Amino acid sequence: MVVEFEHDGSVSVSEDSTREAARSAPAHRLSASTASKQYRDTAYAVGLRHAGGPGPRAAGLAATEFADLFVALIDQESRFDPRAVSSKGAQGLGQLMPDTARLLGVSDPFNPSENLDGAARYFTAQLARFGDVRLALAAYNAGPHRVEEYGGVPPFRETLAYVATITAAVDRAPAGAALTRPAPEAASAARGVSTNPEMQRNGVWDFN
Repeated sequence: MVVEFEHDGSVSVSEDSTREAARSAPAHRLSASTASKQYRDTAYAVGLRHAGGPGPRAAGLAATEFADLFVALIDQESRFDPRAVSSKGAQGLGQLMPDTARLLGVSDPFNPSENLDGAARYFTAQLARFGDVRLALAAYNAGPHRVEEYGGVPPFRETLAYVATITAAVDRAPAGAALTRPAPEAASAARGVSTNPEMQRNGVWDFN
């Protein structure tokens, strides 16, 4: 993978010939470890592509910080298994619920590229909405309405562990930092936010 930082602050990512060869190889020829690394690398590349949006900027994340955070999120969600299905019906690498996938325009949740792109857009939407890494992670796991309902990370064992595991994996958030009520101005920082009521209720904010 070749990463280039442009003068305007944007990030471009291209695949090298080795990556292209691995991507085109039949699935049965890829070992579990090779496939996991392939999807990890792809998740990192997708993270970089979305790192310049209003969500990561609202949370104060540099491009590589957001990419690392996104990789840790995908690892926690599916362990890089593109066929993963949860007991609640969440699907694919980013564990998108069917309704969320539909709102994001993800036609095939088991397609790694589609799923990762949708997951990145959904996560950056939560960062733009709440302006805080922990709150955005909690929203991805439990739903943005739960974060708003509790004024912070919901006191659910699963969600608390989810947020702690991912933030520890990237060593992003300082230990003991206070969790604050979501700031109403955080969402207004997003550019080109969709005004579709259904998308806003579900926390799916489409950046155009």
